[in-house]
Amino acid sequence: MKIVSFTMVNNESEIIESFIRYNYNFIDLMVIIDNGCTDNTINIIYNLINEGYNIIVYDESLEPYNQFELDNKYLNKIIKDFSPDIIIPLDADEFLTGDENPRNILEQLSLDKIYYIYWQWFIITENDDKKEMFIPKRMKYCLNKPVWNYSDGSLVTKTILPVKYFKKMNLTLSMGHHTVFGNDKVEIEELKSLRLAHYRTISEQQIIYKTCCYTIRDISTMKNNFETAQRTNQIALIEKEVDMWKTAEKISYAGYERSIKYSPIDISFCKKHSIEIKYSALSNETLAKRLLNTGREMAIKIYNLERDKKEKRFLKPIIIWMNDVRGRECLIPNPSNKITLLTSLFNVRGLLTNIEEIKFLKANYRLIVTTDMVKFLPYEYIVILDDDFKNIKQFLCNKGIKSSKIITLNDYKTKLGIFKLLYCYLRFIPSILNRINYYIKRNGIKNTYLKIKSRINKK
Repeated sequence: MKIVSFTMVNNESEIIESFIRYNYNFIDLMVIIDNGCTDNTINIIYNLINEGYNIIVYDESLEPYNQFELDNKYLNKIIKDFSPDIIIPLDADEFLTGDENPRNILEQLSLDKIYYIYWQWFIITENDDKKEMFIPKRMKYCLNKPVWNYSDGSLVTKTILPVKYFKKMNLTLSMGHHTVFGNDKVEIEELKSLRLAHYRTISEQQIIYKTCCYTIRDISTMKNNFETAQRTNQIALIEKEVDMWKTAEKISYAGYERSIKYSPIDISFCKKHSIEIKYSALSNETLAKRLLNTGREMAIKIYNLERDKKEKRFLKPIIIWMNDVRGRECLIPNPSNKITLLTSLFNVRGLLTNIEEIKFLKANYRLIVTTDMVKFLPYEYIVILDDDFKNIKQFLCNKGIKSSKIITLNDYKTKLGIFKLLYCYLRFIPSILNRINYYIKRNGIKNTYLKIKSRINKK
C-alpha cells in the first residue's frame, strides 16, 4: 500500500523537523507546499531530503494563504502524479497516533469509504521540558475530551482519503481537511483507533511570531474572510496581556475547557534514530528577524504590483543573474552594459545575486534579491549571462530552484521565438527613450550625458 501525505507550510521552523521525522515512520512520500516561508522551514526540509527522506517540495509563495484552493489543487496533482492508495492531509502541527502502530491501522483499512478521525489536542504546561526539541517528547498533556466545533457542538474531524473511492464519488476536500463534500451517498466511517495529536501551540515565542507574521500576511489578501479569525484574534490577547506565559497558555487552550490529562503519544513505533533532532539551531530565529522577513515579503509584493504596470504585454517576466559590484567601504551594484540593455529589451522582473551586501537595492530600477527571496518574484526563467553557467546553475539548484527554470540568454531567445523577439526589438527604442527622459527629469541633461558616456566607456 502506498500512503502519501501533503502539507502546506508557512514559517513552521520550530516544529517542522519533529513533524517530518515522526510522521515519516508511517508514510511513503511527503508532499510539502511552501506557501511563502520566510524563516528556515524550507532549509530544514532540504536538509532532511539530503538525509534521504522522500519529500517533494512545491513552491506557492506567490499565492496568498488559501488552504481550500491549494489543498484541492495538490490533492488532484498527487493522485495524478504518484498514484497513491491513501492520501492523508496533514497540517505541520499534526502527528499521527493511535491504539497501535498507525501504519498497521492504515494498511488494514477498507479502501471503499472515507474515514474521519479526531484530534487529540495538546496544550503547553509548566511541566513541559522546554529543552526537549522533539515536540511529542516535550509536550505530554492533552485535553480530556476531543475538541468540538463552536458552531454546533459536533466533534472536530480530520480526513483520511482512500484515493479510488474519493475519485469515484467525485468528492472535494473542505477547508482545513475536516470533511469531504460533493456526494450525499458517500460512506464515511469515524475511526476511533487512529487520531491526530495536535500541537497547536508549542512555546511562547512560537505563538508570538506565528500570530504577528500571520496577521501581517492576512491583511494583504482578499482571499480570506472570517475563517482565519481564531488565529488573528490572538493578536488582541498578545497586545493586552502583560504575562506572556499566561497569554500563550490561554491561546493553547483555544477557548476549550481547562481539563487536561497526562497522555503522551506512543513513540515506540518510531525507530530511535529517526526522531533525533539535528537542526534545532535553524529554528531559533529571533522575532525581530521573522518580522523583518515578513515585512520584506510584503514589500516585494508591492514592488511586483508596480513592476506589473511597466512590463510589456505578451511576455512573462524573467530574472537575470547579476554578480558584479564596485566599491570597497560600500558595495554598489555594477550591472554590465548587456544587463542594462536587456532590462529595457525584455520583461526583467528582478536581478539575482549571492552577494548579501547588495540585496534589496535596485539596479536599472530592478530589485536585487538573493535566493531566499527570489520565490516572491514571479518569473518564467532565470537567465544567466555569465560564462560560468554550469557552476552558477548548480549553485541555484542547490538552493532549491528547479533546473528547468535556469537557462542561458541564447536559450531564452530561442524559447521566445522570432515573433516575440521582433516585438521586443520594436519596443526597445521607445523603452530606452523613456528611460533617458526619466533620468533627465531626475538628474538634468548634463548628468544624464555623463552617465551615458560612462556607461558606453565601461568595459
